[in-house]
Amino acid sequence: MAKETAEHAQRRTVINREFGSLVGKTIKRVRPMTINECDLFAWDYEADYAFLVEFTDGTVIVPSQDPEGNGAGHLFVESVR
Repeated sequence: MAKETAEHAQRRTVINREFGSLVGKTIKRVRPMTINECDLFAWDYEADYAFLVEFTDGTVIVPSQDPEGNGAGHLFVESVR
């Protein structure tokens, strides 16, 4: 196994800090965002396929184009082996 670089360690730290709380959660549903939810992000309900992933504890993931929230985003769902 290759030695972890300092850059990779930094990325791992940031990702674990930002998203580590998702580990172990259970997905309740995936659904389109409502018009009001899109308005909260200033997204165009008619143009974007905005959706969210809702967990059983009420936490949600809202895919975005970028960290500034400039539009609805996309998730790549793949089987990793």
